[in-house]
Amino acid sequence: MSFEKVPRDAATRVIIVGAGIGGISTAIALRRQLKHDNFTIYELGNEVGGTWRANTYPGCASDVHTHWYSLSTDLNPNWPQSHVFQPDLKQYWQDLAHKYRLYDHIVFNSKVVSAEWVPKTQVYRVEVESVDGKRLVEYGRILVAGTGILNTPNYPTELSGVKKFKGDWFHSANWNHSVDLRSKRVAVIGNGCSAAQFLPIIAEEPTTQIVQFWRTPMWFLPKWRDTYSPLMQWVFTNIPLTLRWYRNFLMFRQEMLYMTVIRGGPNTWLRNRFMKGLTKYLKENAPEKYHDVLTPNYPFGCKRLILDTGYYESLHRPNVELNNDGIVEVNETGILTKKGETIPLDVIILGTGFLANDLPFHVRGSDGRSVHEYYKQQGGPTAYYGTMTPGFPNFFILSGPNTATGHGSVIFTEEVQINYMIKVIKPILSDLATAFEPTDAASDSYNAWVQSKLGKSVWNACTSWYRAEEGKGKITGIFPGTFVKFWWTLREPVWGDFKVSDGTRWKRRRAIGKVVKTVLGAGALGAGVYAIRNPEVVDHILGNLSKQASQLLSQVSSYVH
Repeated sequence: MSFEKVPRDAATRVIIVGAGIGGISTAIALRRQLKHDNFTIYELGNEVGGTWRANTYPGCASDVHTHWYSLSTDLNPNWPQSHVFQPDLKQYWQDLAHKYRLYDHIVFNSKVVSAEWVPKTQVYRVEVESVDGKRLVEYGRILVAGTGILNTPNYPTELSGVKKFKGDWFHSANWNHSVDLRSKRVAVIGNGCSAAQFLPIIAEEPTTQIVQFWRTPMWFLPKWRDTYSPLMQWVFTNIPLTLRWYRNFLMFRQEMLYMTVIRGGPNTWLRNRFMKGLTKYLKENAPEKYHDVLTPNYPFGCKRLILDTGYYESLHRPNVELNNDGIVEVNETGILTKKGETIPLDVIILGTGFLANDLPFHVRGSDGRSVHEYYKQQGGPTAYYGTMTPGFPNFFILSGPNTATGHGSVIFTEEVQINYMIKVIKPILSDLATAFEPTDAASDSYNAWVQSKLGKSVWNACTSWYRAEEGKGKITGIFPGTFVKFWWTLREPVWGDFKVSDGTRWKRRRAIGKVVKTVLGAGALGAGVYAIRNPEVVDHILGNLSKQASQLLSQVSSYVH
């Protein structure tokens, strides 16, 4: 490595891992805000879209209102409904990649294997492997992980026997469309967002016999999907600010849900009232024989919110059965339950979710530690403002630890992070500094505040993927506040929290800027006081300015005529 030549443009190169929502949004921001084109996106798949490229299971859709689940810079007035399906979302991100001419910057079918900070040259050495096994090395001063919070499918260890199963099996994140489910005995393991979306769809085929296994019942919100009429789409397109205000209303509505119901400890009056309403909804829509097993025994908000897109209704079908006996093992022919019953199966579908905050590549920083080692030392994924990590200069993680809110759009969260990142890297791309790295003290202080807030919250009341150590440890997924609070926290970098490398010119420019602001502020204050005390002088000055403006206007008019 010591003999490798670092390209000259590496000093301003931005390497982005992933062409999903975070990666594409970062590239757009680089072009829009900094007019910067020296970046490369490495994408494991063969197209952009991230989760909306990879997840193609039946019924796959956004569970967040789509007019909010889109970039603030690129609103789409033509969404056909409030919660659109995967093909429309994938197309949206492909259209953005074309609009901003990003395809020339994307290397598809390529996996970033590792990245290491090289102190001597102040750049990251990034190893990339193509799908055919070829490796290349790239260098860049700035590294962005746009791989998302949920990118690695979760295969629970207790289900490891599925590899012995002689039938077909797959994870919902890697749906096998070649498997025909007709006239098959199908097990669906899990009852999270994905399973709640695809189970009603596959249950429409009456010859498919489905048995669903799960460990914990979930709270379901009533179905909210609405269709937008051509008139509404016309209004969004042609009446200025209508769509922007509608988007703000959607955000406000979800913020109010957080403020009134989700925020606070597990046992609040409003939360209990809300849970009674959801229980009533369950009993009105699900089969009576399942009421007890479907009713959660933990407070609402503790786990991810799930929309009922036909799940309760599908349980009335004669070809759908629920089984909460617990799984001992998966064997060659099916599933052995904890009650000793062996259920023969033809197909097993794992709807077991993802490993949260699992960085899918190795990064080694300035002090020799890897990100995974740092996470382990901290008791779980940890980051400064959920975005940067001590010991890793110029490394940014989108949808990093403690950035999810649980009640709205991850795209809004990532836009906040990206705008923050743009402010941090601007001095680097302007050749005023080479690196910014948060201090351990700053990160520890911020995360102490985060955990102190979360320790009193509802998220401590149950097991979930928001927490480390198989859902029982430190809360690593949730930010303890509203979207507005997250935006306010990251609105401006706290420069005193950073170690700065080669930043003499940047510090000098900042110092001059502070002096200029102080002088201008003092001058404006002094002028205001003088004007109050000497109004006749102000009138005289304004009169002269008016005369000069009139003379200038006359000259311009003579030239025009």
